[in-house]
Amino acid sequence: MKSISHPEEARPILARIPHNNQRLARNILRFTALATALALSAVVVAGCGIFDPKRSKGKPPELPPEYQIPSYPEYVLLNLQEAYSHRDSVGYKVLYDSSYVGTSQDLNDPPGTTPISLTYTDEVAHVAKLASKPTITSAYLNLGPPTSWTRLESDNPSHPEWAVIQIAGTSLTVRITELPDNISEASGSTEFFEFAFKPTTPAAVSPTDTLWNIVRWRESRAASP
Repeated sequence: MKSISHPEEARPILARIPHNNQRLARNILRFTALATALALSAVVVAGCGIFDPKRSKGKPPELPPEYQIPSYPEYVLLNLQEAYSHRDSVGYKVLYDSSYVGTSQDLNDPPGTTPISLTYTDEVAHVAKLASKPTITSAYLNLGPPTSWTRLESDNPSHPEWAVIQIAGTSLTVRITELPDNISEASGSTEFFEFAFKPTTPAAVSPTDTLWNIVRWRESRAASP
């Protein structure tokens, strides 16, 4: 399983924006919905480059992220955890296809409520904001062990070449720490996540001759209000 320090070497880099911690506390992987919230009240930030953690007297500098060549969809999700937890907007945006669309729906919402819709730009801008906002000191994303993920074939007749991975909410943790002492954390058993991945081939840099990107994401939750 080969690693790369700079995923942009394996795939062209793309780009996007976020604000509100309440939405994250209310809904697990609305980390992108949080993204949208987190960024709407701030100046739009372009990709900030690989996150360079601030050094403190009491702690050694954070090690840089290590990325897998995205030769399998599972490796894309491993890279997603790594980039999010390091607030690396450059490493994060390369994970998504430019045509990406994500949706998040709370099943407790009134009938007819429109699901939250997210785009490529929303995803990338969220992590850029996490890295650029001085009061945010850390971010953490854990999708659980890969053995808990369910790999499926595409259910989209227009794109039979896509791959799908489903993740149970019990496997997921999202946490953002912000000064002075605010910790927003989301996890739970009533969440459902589904990622769809788009292949690009041929790809000489990949041992499988294929590179994968996230092209769709779907979340639903049904916790008690």
